[in-house]
Amino acid sequence: MASATSKKEGFSNIYNLNPAHAKALIDSLTPRERQVAELIAMGVPHRDIAKKLGISPKTLDIHRGNVRAKLGVPVYGIPRICFCATST
Repeated sequence: MASATSKKEGFSNIYNLNPAHAKALIDSLTPRERQVAELIAMGVPHRDIAKKLGISPKTLDIHRGNVRAKLGVPVYGIPRICFCATST
């Protein structure tokens, strides 16, 4: 019987996600979408992201929706993808 604390088989990050696949997903984003994804991953609030990038909150909603669609994750999954893309 396996212990509950045994390490999962797979990749060496806490999300068990292939870093090469995560990097390919991030690379598929436009430069602006990548900026949005990075700021979301850093935990910057929605309104502050819009202000920092000099865009309206509605425009940010569009960029965020594009990021979610391209990465295939909900908003809370964006930091996971970003983290795994930068881990080696």
